[in-house]
Amino acid sequence: MKVLLDVHIAKATLAALVKVAPTIRAAHLSAWREGEFRTAGDAEILSACQEERRVLVTFDQRTIPGLLRHWTAEGRDHAGVIFGDENSVRPNRPAAVATALAVLAAEIGCADTNHVVRFSRR
Repeated sequence: MKVLLDVHIAKATLAALVKVAPTIRAAHLSAWREGEFRTAGDAEILSACQEERRVLVTFDQRTIPGLLRHWTAEGRDHAGVIFGDENSVRPNRPAAVATALAVLAAEIGCADTNHVVRFSRR
């Protein structure tokens, strides 16, 4: 599974993922594609993720859900989104975020993530 960690998730999560889930190929938005998407809008980021079949991992439950509903109504594809929230896993706790992602990745396995929306758990 390929994932893109949004800017609200600590960069140290990349190193933590290597330890707990080395098969997850992760990138952080701050450096992904040479930082091209650091200030991009949600739609641009999701479109680029779709091109790479990369699941977006985000704590943005304010704007992303509405965008996903809009895209679904249009019949537009996305490569999948994993949501976190402060009550389950804090974005500044790299080991906890990595462990939560490892659990979800194991559950998803080799399944197609197109249109998949999942929520991290403790």
